[in-house]
Amino acid sequence: MLAQLLIGISFSMASYQDVKDRAVHDIVWIPALLGALYVIYSEFSTPGPDLELQLFKLGLIGGIALLFVYFGAVGQADGIALAFVAADPYRYSPVLPLAAAAVVALAHIGYEIVVGNAPGPRTITIERFLREQKWIPRAILKDGSRVEVDSDVNVARDEVEAKQQPGTLVEVKYGVPTVAYLGVGYVAYLVYLVAFNQATLFSLA
Repeated sequence: MLAQLLIGISFSMASYQDVKDRAVHDIVWIPALLGALYVIYSEFSTPGPDLELQLFKLGLIGGIALLFVYFGAVGQADGIALAFVAADPYRYSPVLPLAAAAVVALAHIGYEIVVGNAPGPRTITIERFLREQKWIPRAILKDGSRVEVDSDVNVARDEVEAKQQPGTLVEVKYGVPTVAYLGVGYVAYLVYLVAFNQATLFSLA
């Protein structure tokens, strides 16, 4: 239970930052890291099939997250959040939090489609782009020319900020708060355990 509490604290802080600023400070992951280390320590203290399963979950989900970040498909914080979902000691932990996160994501993305933020690209001023963190840049538009930016979401915004000039337009797409989806999904999973499966919750690390 201690591990879930620590991971849940990190996800709560990270979700707030992701919704507010679309940026998550590394320091918020410290409780989750302590929780993950505690899980591994607990499993090594009593070696068995649960240890093998935990290492497999961390290796598989963590490896997938690392590849996503490496190829620029998701932000670094998104990859970290995905890996920490797998750190939970419950045998079926990746499935339940990710399912809850998917429900939240579909609901939010549906709302953004209704209000016109998604899907597809749109063009905004450089001033608005710098003011609002929710946009992922695709190209810089200036004096009739279009210059595409890096497809890696981890460097694209920095590239636009380095080339900013008055009168510049930016072609963008809406950037969803993936960390917030995962965070809300994880908290919903904890609520499920508290409400319907307390025996399992209190038996975990």
